[in-house]
Amino acid sequence: MKISVVLAALGAAAVMAGCASAPTGPSVMVLPGTGKTMEQFQTEDARCRQAASGELERAKAGQVSAQQRYDMAYMQCMYAQGNQIPVAGRPGYSSPAGASPATTSTISQPPVPPAGTPPPPPASPSR
Repeated sequence: MKISVVLAALGAAAVMAGCASAPTGPSVMVLPGTGKTMEQFQTEDARCRQAASGELERAKAGQVSAQQRYDMAYMQCMYAQGNQIPVAGRPGYSSPAGASPATTSTISQPPVPPAGTPPPPPASPSR
C-alpha cells in the first residue's frame, strides 16, 4: 500500500515537472535605441538573452513565473544598453512594463505668475 502511494506521488511530480518549461526567449517587445544599427541591437539582444537565462538559474522560484522573471531581467538589461521599452498608453515613455510614475489623485495646475514686470535675470558669476 505504501509503495503504491509513493509511486503515485512520484508519478504526479514527474508529470508536473514535465509541464514546467524554461523560457526560450522574451515575450516582450524591445526597440533599438536612437541611432543604433541593427547589428548593435542584435548583439545586445543576444547578450541580454544570455544574462536573463543566467538570472533564472541564480534566482529561486517565487510567486513570479519563470517567463516573467526572464522578461524582467531581459528588459532591465536591454534598457541599460540604451534600448527602448514601449509601454502601452504612454507614447514616448520608455520605462520597463509595470513601472509607472507615482501620481496623486488630485493634480493641481501651476500657480499663475503675478502681474507686472518680471524681475531681471540673476547676475552672472564673475570669474
